[in-house]
Amino acid sequence: MTYYGAMVGNIFDMRYRMVQVAQDRGISEAARVFVTTRRTVRKWVSRYQEQGLDGLTNQSRAPRHCPHKISEELEQQIVALRRRLPSRGQDRLVEDFSLPCSPKAVNRVLHAHGLIGKRRKRWQKRQDLRERKKRMRPFEKVQVDVKDLSDIDRYWPQMKQLGLPRYEFTARDMKTGGCFFAYGHEKSLVNSVLFAGYVGQHLNKYGVKLSEVVFQTDNGSEFVGPANMKAEKSSFVELIEDVFKAKHERIPPRCCTWNSDVEAFHGMVEDDFYEVEDYRNRHEFLAKAYSYQLYFNYKRKNRWRDRMSPIDILRSEKNSPVKKRVLNLPPIILDHLIPKLQKGGYLVPAAVIEPSVFA
Repeated sequence: MTYYGAMVGNIFDMRYRMVQVAQDRGISEAARVFVTTRRTVRKWVSRYQEQGLDGLTNQSRAPRHCPHKISEELEQQIVALRRRLPSRGQDRLVEDFSLPCSPKAVNRVLHAHGLIGKRRKRWQKRQDLRERKKRMRPFEKVQVDVKDLSDIDRYWPQMKQLGLPRYEFTARDMKTGGCFFAYGHEKSLVNSVLFAGYVGQHLNKYGVKLSEVVFQTDNGSEFVGPANMKAEKSSFVELIEDVFKAKHERIPPRCCTWNSDVEAFHGMVEDDFYEVEDYRNRHEFLAKAYSYQLYFNYKRKNRWRDRMSPIDILRSEKNSPVKKRVLNLPPIILDHLIPKLQKGGYLVPAAVIEPSVFA
């Protein structure tokens, strides 16, 4: 085998045998036998004579001198600052303390002293979130969102032909994964209030203490009102906070992953239901939607929740006052309730919505 052919094998042994041939038979003969240059043979013979067997191992090619290396005093200053302020990154350390070096130099120092931890993988973050969900109470936090159904290939023609609703209003419990949904022809604040009232009164009926529930939404006008609204609270927030005595939380703008539970359901219901089913009329549509809701809450296993369905998780909570029928809520078309709220041409405020409205 030639010297260069051994680069991917045991190169140490090849170098040792080449040095032995050079010492016994000369530099030129060793170069001929191992098909390499005399300069290469001389290099390894010289290293062997100076360092012994250690000289035949691969040597570091890192520069022995770094002309722009920072001083020992500055390095210790960076280490001390990082330990005192562990949340400060390399850029902020340079900016806030006017350090006479680049952020890259600070990064090298932090790495050398083990002051930069490994970045957590996405699966680790998801795993941590799953662990937090396990410690939550049923219906401790409910994510609410609206799905536009008009971009679903199979549903859109039927929507136009049968006059089916365009929007799905969805609420999903983060602990159990249980879902409730209703429909609207308009993505409006009125329909959001009706949906919140429909879900909230249902939860209260089956043992959920609404004052301990957090309803989380995005910043859509259907929840928080239009941007130019003068009132401090929209009617949706008023219903949640003033009537239900619950808490309303808004996620940061353009952070849809904060509503990942309800967004995940939107993906599942599209694949499992809207892209599969056909309907002859609105009554059949609502009946099939109700069947899917029962299937999802009582039968469908969720692999991200230890292969348990929402009812399995709810049953595992031995001391929970929440009744098992809480996961059974028929979908409705919200727009059909609006006439019940009108008196003299005006909508009744959310604070006086009666349960009979949803009957």
